[in-house]
Amino acid sequence: MAVNATHQKYNEHAPRWEKVRDCIKGEDTIKAAGIKYLPKPIGWTEEAYSQYLERARFSNFTGRTADGLHGSIFSNLPEQPGDMSERFKAFLENVDNAGTSIYKFASEFCADTLPAPWGGILVDHPTVQDGMNANDAERLGIKAYLKQYSAESYINYAHSTANGQTVLSMVVLLENYEDRSADKFTPIVKTRYRVLRLTNGVYTQQVYEQSKDNEKEFLPGALITPEIDGKAFNFIPFFPVAMEPKKSILLDLANENLGHYRKSADLENSLHMLGVATPWASVKDIPIDEKTGEPKTVTLGGGSFLWLPEGTASYLEPSGNGLSHSQRSMDASEQHMKLLGAKPFESGPKGVEAAATVRMHNAAANSVLGSFAIDRAEVITNAVRLGARWRGVDDAEVEKWNFNLNTIYDGDIAKVEEKRLALEMIDDGVMSRVKFLMDYMGMEEADAKAEVERIREEEGYEPME
Repeated sequence: MAVNATHQKYNEHAPRWEKVRDCIKGEDTIKAAGIKYLPKPIGWTEEAYSQYLERARFSNFTGRTADGLHGSIFSNLPEQPGDMSERFKAFLENVDNAGTSIYKFASEFCADTLPAPWGGILVDHPTVQDGMNANDAERLGIKAYLKQYSAESYINYAHSTANGQTVLSMVVLLENYEDRSADKFTPIVKTRYRVLRLTNGVYTQQVYEQSKDNEKEFLPGALITPEIDGKAFNFIPFFPVAMEPKKSILLDLANENLGHYRKSADLENSLHMLGVATPWASVKDIPIDEKTGEPKTVTLGGGSFLWLPEGTASYLEPSGNGLSHSQRSMDASEQHMKLLGAKPFESGPKGVEAAATVRMHNAAANSVLGSFAIDRAEVITNAVRLGARWRGVDDAEVEKWNFNLNTIYDGDIAKVEEKRLALEMIDDGVMSRVKFLMDYMGMEEADAKAEVERIREEEGYEPME
């Protein structure tokens, strides 16, 4: 079996993860996929399909929900014990040797694994030269660090049983990196595979690089046996988010969102085709163009004139309930997306009954999101504990440390309703984003304006004056 072979369960879930990620990215990504998400009607020309695609609208319910769920998890700062050594604090301020704090690392980890619940965190250490002590290595920046691998990078794995427990015995991680050896200004993106193995109770690591003669061939590098406190590991220091690949909690919403997108394409196309009446005339002899042999075209402004037999003239105009059926179908789809979580701040009807109803409706969703937060916090905690030990932090201190994410999302019902209405006011153009961030998120005016500017840049708007 080749090193780049992928696990069967990975193959089953990878297209679903891609679908959710594409939906989160939004309309440009969805439209760029063309017929993948919007099939071309049979018999249509490429030009007709191109116009059909352009008129379609993708309302990003999935992306807004992902942002809302992520925001709920981080609506309160993660909890950590207050008393820590300077060595431990230094590690938490830079967990990846690239200046990333534990808070940012956790935020990015949760955001990445929300649409694709796979991947994990590798605790690693650069190779230390023979004869170099731990203090010298740390002074030179050669120290343990955490590295996150997304679902798409965790391509293969195997389990075995040790001491009555199921443990990882093999992990294959795909890595894309930039090679600047030939041209430092125009790097070449290459692929390699990092293979982690547990053989006879000893952890080893080996990197497979692309062959210079054959890009499809990957050759094994040196076999490395990482050590901690002078001893080899008896487990693989990779902490996956799950034992097996899983379905994203956003998949059902993404599927409905794409269905809504296709309905939008049909409705917008119908509005375009039927929204403007088409003139026609019924005559005994249809005028024929002598050069082409086709009926002569009569241009009326931006429209066209149709020739029909006999002698009547009128307009072709829409009738019936076709458009209203399409609109009702889209409305139903939007209601379904609300139930699937497209509006995280939706609180339902008002009153005493509303509070109980909301709690009942949100119980299942909150249990899923709460479980997600607990699972991710456990992965982060275990990875950080090992990384800290490898950095020389005392075991007793490490064992006291926990990383806890927010798991309470109901809050005060009145406040939830107020926030929901405020969000609708933003959509209606009645309230500014800056005012919302100041009044409902507690941000200072300068910070609120900076955040809105960041959002505008991501959405492709020109900077504010």
